[in-house]
Formats: sequence, structure tokens, C-alpha cells
Amino acid sequence: MAKRGLTIAMLVCMAALAAPALGSRPLPTSVSSYLLGPKLIQAELYVQAGAVKHDYMLDRGRLQKRYANGQLTILKQSGSMTVKVAPSARVLLNGKLSSLRALRAKMQVAVLHDKELPAQQVWASSKSAPVLPTAFTALLLGNQMVRAEIGVASADPAAPHDFLLDHGRIKQVGVFTLTLKEKDGTVVTINISPTARVRLNGQNASFVELRKGMMATTIHDGDKPADQVYATGG
Repeated sequence: MAKRGLTIAMLVCMAALAAPALGSRPLPTSVSSYLLGPKLIQAELYVQAGAVKHDYMLDRGRLQKRYANGQLTILKQSGSMTVKVAPSARVLLNGKLSSLRALRAKMQVAVLHDKELPAQQVWASSKSAPVLPTAFTALLLGNQMVRAEIGVASADPAAPHDFLLDHGRIKQVGVFTLTLKEKDGTVVTINISPTARVRLNGQNASFVELRKGMMATTIHDGDKPADQVYATGG
């Protein structure tokens, strides 16, 4: 099997393997759907499966022209950009398996690629923004996530949200700070808002209930303290 074909197969298999663990994923479905939903502008997601590290880029926008010269030209809120796409990329158009040749200008697309490699996955819709399959959001924002930066459109087009997510094991609980050890070994201290929403094992909780050894995912917008904490453990 060619390397590009192998990459597609591995990505699809990883997403499929993530699906059975939906109940244990760090973020509620509503949060994942918002972050990677129709208002998504661009996301960079670091994912680590075992010793294999991925630096996924996810771009969403409207096609300006058809696939040509190995790339798609996408119109985003910040302007147009080109994304390299492998000829063998897996394409889902209106939820059905399709091809790059079927894509047309003005369609809305979401394109996923790993680092500088050509994209291997394209979702497209002829009407509204395409919805990513739950298995893929579970992979990108699941237990294999290390950290992420996600741009989401806001009510003010000039000031989109810049959400930063960190996921790891709690090493220390401070005075409205959490020190996390992320999956790649990085240790980071996150400032937490006193009014942050805290969920522990899927239930509403308070910051003082968080303990060393628990797994936690924090979300903050730009330089603001994290206003969402999702933790598991006991």
C-alpha cells in the first residue's frame, strides 16, 4: 500500500477506535461540537497515540474554485488560503463518500492534514457547513489530545475567539491554578478563573474538589484565565 493510502487507513482506523470510548472522552459532546462546529475558523491540534505524535491542522471555509494542481483554495473569515490535498484524499460530500472532482466552487469544506503533509481528509457540503463525524471529534479532542488552539468566529468578526486547550494529569492544585503534565511530558501551569465552570466525572463540581492525579482538560480564550475545567478521576 502506498504511504498516502496507509496514512488515510491509519487515520480512519484511529477514528473508528476512538468511537467506543466516547463516554470517557474529556469534553462533553456539546463542547466538542461547538469548538469544531460551523463557527470553526481554524484549529491546530496536537494528538499523541502511543509514541506517535501528530500535529493536525483543520481548516474550514468556502471553496473558491475546484481542486487543481494538488490543492484547494478556501475563503475564510481572514481571507483566502490554499491547502495542499493528496489526490487520494478521502472525501465526504453531504455525508456520502465522493471524490475531489465532485467538489465545486462555493461549497463549504473542512480539510484535515497532519503537519506539512497534504490533506488526507475532506468534508464538504453543498449547503451548510459540513459536520465532522463524532468519531473524528473524539479522536481530535479525546484522550489522545495533548493540547490545541482553536479559532472560532464570534459576534464581532474582527475579534474571533482564540481557545487554548490543555489536557493532562494534575500534578498540583494551587490557588486557582492547575499544573498539568501533558501526554508528551510537557508541564504547564494554567490560571483558573474563580468563576470557572468545573465538571468532575461528568457532574458539576467546585475547584476545591480537584485533586493531584486526576486527568483534566482546561479551556481559556486568549490570555484570559481558564473558565472551563473538565476532570475525571477520584
